[in-house]
Amino acid sequence: MQVLEQLCIGKRGKAELCEDGVFVNAHFAAVVDGCTSRLQLVPTQRSSGLIAKESILSCLSTLDPAATMEHAFHAMNASILSWYQSQGVEEAAYSNPAKRCSAYVSLVSRFHRQVWVLGDCQALVGSVLTTRHKAVDTLMEDVRALLVEHAMLQGQTVEYLLANPQVIQAKLEEFMQLQPAFQNSVLPSSYRYTVLDGFFSDYQHVQIVNLPDAPTIVVLASDGYPQLHPTLAATEEALELQLRQDPLMVSTFRATKPLIAGNLSFDDRSFLRIIV
Repeated sequence: MQVLEQLCIGKRGKAELCEDGVFVNAHFAAVVDGCTSRLQLVPTQRSSGLIAKESILSCLSTLDPAATMEHAFHAMNASILSWYQSQGVEEAAYSNPAKRCSAYVSLVSRFHRQVWVLGDCQALVGSVLTTRHKAVDTLMEDVRALLVEHAMLQGQTVEYLLANPQVIQAKLEEFMQLQPAFQNSVLPSSYRYTVLDGFFSDYQHVQIVNLPDAPTIVVLASDGYPQLHPTLAATEEALELQLRQDPLMVSTFRATKPLIAGNLSFDDRSFLRIIV
């Protein structure tokens, strides 16, 4: 594994608050995207996304170099479950998905010469992008766009909505509170989604990319980048253009939150380019 470029930066510009993480050793390379839960399991200054990210990064550092995809994802999921158990909150986490520590990951195995992608983390091999956007996220993004456009029809300006994001987010929250019910749900639904949260079991939702035998450049990233390009400079340039032209994040790219005043971006972001 040879690292060519990497970056991991939080939307607030504070490393201790960033729920994204990057990992590289001789056997694995990964980008981890911790998810902010709506509620907390235990009183702590660390967010649920931070806890999930740190649990997975620690797991990767001890993972068997020959671990299969199933073994790796079982181990990463178990690391989050172990945290629940250490805090005595396993039952509370099981009964209320809104309180869980959860994360997505893009992971390269050098031994198997494969890339494993769960959720909306991203992997770029050549010109082929591998990721999966949740149907429920698309729905929430569309609802938010409707709320923004309705507010502007009523006379609100882009500047006002950026300075007062709660005008839109408070209305969106009513819908977003429904989302955790679909997280790793055992019941069939078009809005069901899979995530590492201590109760993951759907290995078929992990996307697998086989790498050629020859040395291959792989780019991994979190969904903090609306567009993933082969280089960090091009990817950062695309993000800067998005934030400048559409800071509300409803037009050229839709998100569940805007570029909040004082933040560096709309989301934490990670980028890793390596030769495998």
